[in-house]
Amino acid sequence: MSEAPILSGLQGQIIAFRADASLEIGSGHVMRCLTLADTLQAHGAECHFLCREHAGHLCELIETRGFSVHRLPKEQATDGNDTEPSVGPELAHAHWLGVSWEQDAAACLPILAALSPTWLVADHYALDQRWETAVIRKLSDAVPRLLVIDDLADRPHIADVLLDQNLGRKAEGYRGLVPDTCRVLVGPRYALLRPEFAEWREASLQRRTRQPRLQRLLINLGGVDKDNITGRVLEALASCDLPDDLRISVVMGATAPWREVVSAQARAMPWSTEVVVNVTDMARRMAEADLAIGAAGSTSWERCCLGLPTLMVVMADNQRVIAGALAEKGAALSLGLAELESSLMAQLMAVTGLDTLVKVSQQAADLVDGQGTAHVLAELQRVGYRRLRPMQEHDLEVVLAWRNHPDVRRHMYTQRLITLDEHRVWFERASQTPLRHLLIYEQNGEPLGFVNLTVVDSTAGRAEWGFYLAPEAPCGSGQGLGQSTLTYAFKTLGLHKLCGEVLADNQRSQRFHARLGFHREATLRDHFHDGTTYHDVIGFGLLADEWRDSQGADTP
Repeated sequence: MSEAPILSGLQGQIIAFRADASLEIGSGHVMRCLTLADTLQAHGAECHFLCREHAGHLCELIETRGFSVHRLPKEQATDGNDTEPSVGPELAHAHWLGVSWEQDAAACLPILAALSPTWLVADHYALDQRWETAVIRKLSDAVPRLLVIDDLADRPHIADVLLDQNLGRKAEGYRGLVPDTCRVLVGPRYALLRPEFAEWREASLQRRTRQPRLQRLLINLGGVDKDNITGRVLEALASCDLPDDLRISVVMGATAPWREVVSAQARAMPWSTEVVVNVTDMARRMAEADLAIGAAGSTSWERCCLGLPTLMVVMADNQRVIAGALAEKGAALSLGLAELESSLMAQLMAVTGLDTLVKVSQQAADLVDGQGTAHVLAELQRVGYRRLRPMQEHDLEVVLAWRNHPDVRRHMYTQRLITLDEHRVWFERASQTPLRHLLIYEQNGEPLGFVNLTVVDSTAGRAEWGFYLAPEAPCGSGQGLGQSTLTYAFKTLGLHKLCGEVLADNQRSQRFHARLGFHREATLRDHFHDGTTYHDVIGFGLLADEWRDSQGADTP
């Protein structure tokens, strides 16, 4: 069993989630976000959910778990003309929003602006880079990092981190869909499971080493099951030859529209059959079950963690990849939905053999260790450690204090003390110049440096930069600032060349440029006069191709 990574505190950070549940969408997106939010909250973060009130929403459930819900009203659309036409290509799941992506972004923006989250988590098939850009780029006071949770690899994103926890997915599947700097987390290693599954894992696996026998059957076909596949499964089971002492447990969600019908069927079954709703002990139920009949969705990873052999039903197109990969690994058996009755009977006969139950259990357990949520959080903290953000007016005093520090200004062209009024005039003028990028470098949310990057030739893609660190910045901050700036220059801005000038007596800055890969290109003799003495100035330059070859792989 692998160990969970050690997580540092997230005290005071605000995390916003954009996810929906409905009779059509199901509950999986919200439920896995709740799992992540539980762990974030346990480590000191404050989590908020932005959810639209579709039929079958889970806003009340989210609130009972202790999180704030910012409700987006359900639009009453009577025909196709009731929502604004979206700009750009129509997504396969665009109708899941109930409004256009522009309307959704406009509704979310003031909420997010008020929250100023550190991270925004988007788990919605109807959202892509257009929505993400419309929201994030307008949050000028505090630009959050973006985590996208996806299963489809069918649309572009501007994510800092993308999570696809599905078996068979490769990071290459998102090439061209996310920025080169995006950290792509793929596979069941990152499956978002509640802690109870890791807690029950050892007992569940140990139990399955004993001679297995089909005594307890667990049926869970999603929180909604709008097409009543559960009813079809019970009807098919009634015709099967199963042990007399079999006990069947059917787990459903509170919003499942066929719940009463299923309950009536359960009372007529030849075996003891219970129907339970919104259970809080799913891990225990799975650990005690001998076999499951379940949807090939996110609960697949819960069953794998506990080594629970499963007959999978593909209930949505996006589940086909998961089902195929699990069947190929021998970690589950598939049930055909079209021929559910005959398929169920045949697979029950196959899986009730002792060897099959053991083999499927072992293959499933090898895929998921139950520590995926901790692995994801560790990656979020690693990515969120460094960032550049636009300088804002509220940064003026702290940046001026850095600029006027003796250790900083003695290496500047203007070496006298700058007044706050002068500083404010400079900022107002410079921030209105599109080709100037005034940036604050942060580590763990703490401002530690300033970068002034100016595009001097947009046709040639050439820019000049200057920078300084906070005098109290910890060791290593300079390298982080430098790498972050190069990523911004060559990836975000797409520059061809970045240039810098350093006073000849500033040996520290010259070494710093060399470590970043810059080439010394010129010595400008007696190029600067400080009022008393002339100084040589050293010119440095770095090309985009040189950066990609020498440092690009290590940039944050």
